[in-house]
Amino acid sequence: MSISPAHSWLPRALWWSACLGAVLFAAAPVRGLRAGDQPASLARVPHATQARADAPLATDGADAASAVSGAPAPFNPSVTKRIAVIGASASDGFGVAVSNGSAEPFKAELVDMRDVLLAAAKPGTTDLIAHYATGMFFSDPVARGEDAVTRALQTKPTLLLATDFLFWYAYGGGGIGKTPIRSEGDRAVLFEQGLAQLDRVIAAGVPLVVGNLPDMRASKGRMMAAMQLPEEATLKALNERVASWVQGKPRVRLLSLLRVIEETRSGEPIRVGSVQWDPTKQGPVMQRDRLHPAFPGLVALTERTMECAIGDDACRERFDFTPKNVKARILDGLPK
Repeated sequence: MSISPAHSWLPRALWWSACLGAVLFAAAPVRGLRAGDQPASLARVPHATQARADAPLATDGADAASAVSGAPAPFNPSVTKRIAVIGASASDGFGVAVSNGSAEPFKAELVDMRDVLLAAAKPGTTDLIAHYATGMFFSDPVARGEDAVTRALQTKPTLLLATDFLFWYAYGGGGIGKTPIRSEGDRAVLFEQGLAQLDRVIAAGVPLVVGNLPDMRASKGRMMAAMQLPEEATLKALNERVASWVQGKPRVRLLSLLRVIEETRSGEPIRVGSVQWDPTKQGPVMQRDRLHPAFPGLVALTERTMECAIGDDACRERFDFTPKNVKARILDGLPK
C-alpha cells in the first residue's frame, strides 16, 4: 500500500497530465493514505481511541425521526474517525484546482474529495482519510473497483464513501474483461459486478454511503461519446436495482447522486456550507464538460455525501464546508 506524499503542486499536476495521456495506455497509480500531512487544525487522536466499525449506527433519537419520515437514520457521527474514499473521477477531483491567484509566493493545488474532507473537518472529527478514488476507473471498472475495495478495507475504515463508485459499471464502452459493451443487457451484467464489490464492504461490517447513477447525457459530445451512455430505461432500471440492493442493509445509506448532479448543473444558487453559491456571480459549479464538478461543486458533493452519512446537524457540527474556508485551509496546508 502506497503512502501519498505531502502536498506538492508539480508532482500532482504531472500525475493528472499522465492520467489524461494514458486513456489508451497504462493506468496511473491510485493514491493511498494521507495521515501525517493533515492540516494543523486536525489533531491526530491516538489509535486506542478510534471508533470501532461496529459502533452503534444510529444517532440518539434518530430512530424515531426515521420511523416518521421513512428514511433510514443517520449513522452515529463517530463513524467519521477513519474514512475511506473509493470511486471515480468526481471523487478524485478530475480537473479541480485551487490557487491563491497572483499572490506571492504563488500557491496552487489539485483537489480531490479527501482534500475537501481534511480541510473541512473540525478538530477531533477524523484521524485519517484513505483515498482510493481514481480518474482512471473507466479503463477497467472490474479490476479497479476490486483493487480499490481491497485497499480501502485494509485501512480498517469506520466509514466508506463510494459516491461515484458505481458510475463506470453502467456508463462507458467496456464490459467484463474489457470486452466491448454491445447491449444494454451487458451494462446490467457489469453493474452486478459493482454491487458484488460493495457486498464485500457489507461483509466486513463497514458503514457505507453509495451514490446511485446520475443522468450524464448532457455531456454527450463533450467528455462522453454516445456509445458510452446507457439508455434512459437502463439508467432507470439500474437505479431501481441499487435502491433494491440497499434495502435490508442497515449499514448502507444511499445518496441520490442523480439529484445532486441535477442540483449542481441547474445553474441556480445552491447551498454549500454556510453560503448560497450563485454560479452567475461566484463561478460555475460544474466544469465545461458537464460531467465533472468544479471546486464548489466538489465541495457540495462532499458535503451531501457526509450529510447522507451522519445527518445535517452532525455534519454542520463536525465539518465546515464553506468553500472559501475549505480553499484557504487547503492552501495553508501546502509547503511554505
